[in-house]
Amino acid sequence: MLSGDYKIINKSARVSIVTLTSPIEDFFLDEAFIVGSQKTENLGVERIITNLVENPQVRAIIICGRESFGHYAGQALLSVWKNGTDTGGKIIGARGPIPYIENIDSSVIERFREQILYLEDMIGTTDPKAVHNRLLEILKRNIPKYDKPALSVVGVGKKAPKKHIPSGNSKKLTLTGGILIDPYCFAVECKV
Repeated sequence: MLSGDYKIINKSARVSIVTLTSPIEDFFLDEAFIVGSQKTENLGVERIITNLVENPQVRAIIICGRESFGHYAGQALLSVWKNGTDTGGKIIGARGPIPYIENIDSSVIERFREQILYLEDMIGTTDPKAVHNRLLEILKRNIPKYDKPALSVVGVGKKAPKKHIPSGNSKKLTLTGGILIDPYCFAVECKV
């Protein structure tokens, strides 16, 4: 998983919580896979997509907390899930000033959109009890397992060409220039 402001709570859970700019500690709920913040409409969206396609058991997201001023990060995440991106990488319907996905390709975005069954819009809700109640409602839906393996995204560089290849453990890796795969299926940065 890419680094960021998040904490993995329950590795077998199927729901993730995005707190936008609110403190993640307020939403550490036992039934959540991961709780993390999101502050931007571009890199923040990319990190969420990348981390969640690596964890195919996650099938739902609750977006809550205070929206990031001027970026509309939560609204951008909702928009990419609902609408995807155009051919230039712009998130269709996003309101932020720079809602562009430049470091992952459209196949990864489509995988995210297919994997996530529910994206709950609780933007502006800062009450952990209300979020917990919504999480419990989602769990009552008996969310099915996702039938595809984890997708590891490697080599995210601005507008770099990317390629998917199978690795030795049935995962697909997205690669870009400057990245090589060694015989043991570990990504290695190429020093040129």
